[in-house]
Amino acid sequence: MARRLPPLNALRAFEASARLGSFVTAAAELRVSPAAVSQQVRNLEQYLDTTLFQRLARGLVLTEQGRDYLPELSAGFDLLGESTARVRAKRADGVLTLTTLAAFANGWLLPRVHRFRERAPRIDLVLRTSRQLMDFRRDAIDLAIRLSPAPGRGLHGEALCGEELFPVASPLLFGGRRMPDTVAALADYPLLHDTDANPEQPWLGWRGWFERAGLPTTATARGLQFSDSIVLIGAAVSGLGIAIGRGPHVAPMLSRGQLIRVTQESWVAPWKYFLTAPPAHFRRPVVRTFVDWALEEAREPGA
Repeated sequence: MARRLPPLNALRAFEASARLGSFVTAAAELRVSPAAVSQQVRNLEQYLDTTLFQRLARGLVLTEQGRDYLPELSAGFDLLGESTARVRAKRADGVLTLTTLAAFANGWLLPRVHRFRERAPRIDLVLRTSRQLMDFRRDAIDLAIRLSPAPGRGLHGEALCGEELFPVASPLLFGGRRMPDTVAALADYPLLHDTDANPEQPWLGWRGWFERAGLPTTATARGLQFSDSIVLIGAAVSGLGIAIGRGPHVAPMLSRGQLIRVTQESWVAPWKYFLTAPPAHFRRPVVRTFVDWALEEAREPGA
């Protein structure tokens, strides 16, 4: 027996509008006009012979019928998207050359990369770590993951995740004593410093933290200094002092108990990690497969 289904475009218009709460926002996602989305939803309501939205001055409100319809419809679209991604990924093959910070690769990417290999077994990943944004043409780079305020001139970027920073240390450092609970109390302990911290990123240096708390910065002149953030975090794991932990970099050590958060203070960086490359690169199957997978990973709870 043939399936009796509403038009797919009408279903997409309703699901996006219900999920986003607006015809205008749904139109931006679907890359059509708000009038087209509204008309598609009306077509679906006529097909179902029921009203799915109350159209109020403050926005859209789902009716009881709309609330009943949405969960299974959204689940169906999710399943369709996942199945499509798997098929496309298995057909995509070749080499993907990716560059990012070594600490980000170590803390965020490597614990997840086995899932990318399961998703796209025919794509070989070449990972090149560097603090510098390489020249995509000269260095034959397909894609970069970089922390920045914007993707960069002439580049397309898709935001992967943000970065929260907080003081971290090994439990060994405190030897069972009570941990410091304020930024001021950190001055009584050895501080570990990243000497390559960008002046435009005050959240990476202890001076910025003490200034932000209205405290003297004299304590920030003392302590071990490192030019490599992986070595710096290694020093913290060894109990040599307190470091500024960058969420995506230290997550594995926190989950294993090698590091602990020392105070409740945190600093949410205004910059984000972007998947970035020249616009044409995002049309390459190997790049699009990796980008779609990475964005799914970043949306997972706790990512």
